Amino acid sequence: MFLKPDLCLGVGINYRNEIAANIVQHIEDVDFVEINTERFFLEKQNSLLDHILTSVPIVLHGLTLSVGTANQSISQRYIDDLSRTLNRVDCAWFSEHIAITNVDGLEIRALMPVEFNDESIERIVRKNKQIMALTKKPFLLENIAYYYSMPNTQLNEAYFIKEIIERSDCGLLLDINNLYVNSMNHHYNPYDFLNQLPLERVIEVHLAGCDYMHTMLVDTHASRVKKEVLELFEYVCQKTSINGVVIERDAKLNNFSELLDEVYLVREIVKKYHTIRK
Repeated sequence: MFLKPDLCLGVGINYRNEIAANIVQHIEDVDFVEINTERFFLEKQNSLLDHILTSVPIVLHGLTLSVGTANQSISQRYIDDLSRTLNRVDCAWFSEHIAITNVDGLEIRALMPVEFNDESIERIVRKNKQIMALTKKPFLLENIAYYYSMPNTQLNEAYFIKEIIERSDCGLLLDINNLYVNSMNHHYNPYDFLNQLPLERVIEVHLAGCDYMHTMLVDTHASRVKKEVLELFEYVCQKTSINGVVIERDAKLNNFSELLDEVYLVREIVKKYHTIRK
């Protein structure tokens, strides 16, 4: 049975080696840190990351589960690595993407969209339950940005996400920047889309920057969060409780103070609606 965590961790950032020293120096300014799950599949970590692990709450975010891949089960090696990581790392929750990242055993190194149909729903739910059986820690799935529609898509995306989350009985990692990017590229109202999602299952929110490349808006994680995305975020805060917000920055990391400014700004929005853990 789905149980939402009681506490709001607050506002955090995603870990990158390039800013590890900055995070340690400003550890009091971030409420928690999100780290890629697969990083812990390697036994040895650097000393800066070890310091972060003992200083603030941690959440894990995976990239290679590939729940959307057809005709391919989750490898035993992945299950063993994930199980060991979940036992070793004291994370508040862990998450993955509704995406394809692996085909025929080959890593694509990108998040590819899944066909929105009943067959995909059944496949993803089956894999989710296999992962959730490993632990009692909350498991979340994230909506991705996509720039084309897969063939054999038969369902509305919001309905597709809702069915996966509810049938899996898991949490939702709502990436509001991805939603906004998709709404602009695929021409739909993002507020209407939000109202179709099971917002009561939102545990974590992702915010990030996006930029135009020619005529297409791209989820770059290389700039400040847009005003429109912050407005969508505040709308979500008004509709449901949120347990944590991560500001994702994966490029143009030389100005850490700009990232901290965004943390402070988003924290003020969160505090209008939620009590952040002490």
